[in-house]
Amino acid sequence: MIERIRNYGIVGVFGLLFIVLAFTSPSFLSFQNAANILDQSSVLLIMAATTTLCIIAGIFDLSIAAVATASAIMTVNAINAVGLAGGVVLGVLFGGLLGLITGLAITKTNVNSFIGTLAASFTYRGLGLILAAGGLVSIENKQSAATLQNIMDGKYFGLKGAVWIAIAFVIIMGVVLAYTVYGKKVYAVGGNWQAARLAGIRTNRVLISCYVLSGVGAGVCGVIYAGRYGTGATNAYADSFAFTAIAATVVGGVSIFGGSGAIWRGSLGILTFALIGNGLNLLGVDTTYQQTILGLLIFAAVAADQVFRRKSA
Repeated sequence: MIERIRNYGIVGVFGLLFIVLAFTSPSFLSFQNAANILDQSSVLLIMAATTTLCIIAGIFDLSIAAVATASAIMTVNAINAVGLAGGVVLGVLFGGLLGLITGLAITKTNVNSFIGTLAASFTYRGLGLILAAGGLVSIENKQSAATLQNIMDGKYFGLKGAVWIAIAFVIIMGVVLAYTVYGKKVYAVGGNWQAARLAGIRTNRVLISCYVLSGVGAGVCGVIYAGRYGTGATNAYADSFAFTAIAATVVGGVSIFGGSGAIWRGSLGILTFALIGNGLNLLGVDTTYQQTILGLLIFAAVAADQVFRRKSA
């Protein structure tokens, strides 16, 4: 019973919130409103997916927003240098490279992942400043800029391209984590890394791979930013994106102690946050209350996680 509440509690919260908003706001159930919610959540859905992966493995990645920002700048520079297709690929690979560097640094030094990735965040923001020469970089070829923007903001079956990219990324991550040998290793390492090592799992490789995938996800977010705005800016993604992704993952029922959870829970956590914000806006409620509600929700989720751990111990 306790495990079911932990696993599916977010479904109940999301469903209740959905029903309340459906009855209190006539425009909430419109397709356009749903499309707007998904569009506004697209980047955070990607970040939440990789954040969920990392937390299940027993680590944190606070550098994801900084990596996404640096990747946006690299994407623009690469497009200007080698063209659209090559630039997009290099932007994503650059994110993965920064993730690899983070993973190697954390595993080789045994630094706490929370502190280590916080330091990495500062480092990568500095790197972004260097890549942007302290300012803003723009896609010089107007045709390339227009093509990439059309991919990201153009609508396909009623949803923007960036939303479909986010959906595809979340599905791929969910399948990898739930149905592959690699996914089982991630759960094993997060649940008890010492037992996983004794079982023959190369724990450091698993952790490094999680950081690489987190970097790849950040790279995709960087490409989305470059496509939407045609620029790479040093303030593209604030660190609040990383904290929101972590908070949504925890609210979604993923244990901050590692070893349990699912990608869909982090995604539902993000959508729950989006529903709260969207609902309050539709009802004309001051946005100040939104932060208060989210804070209380996060605290309740962490407290519940502690209680569930004691009950199951």
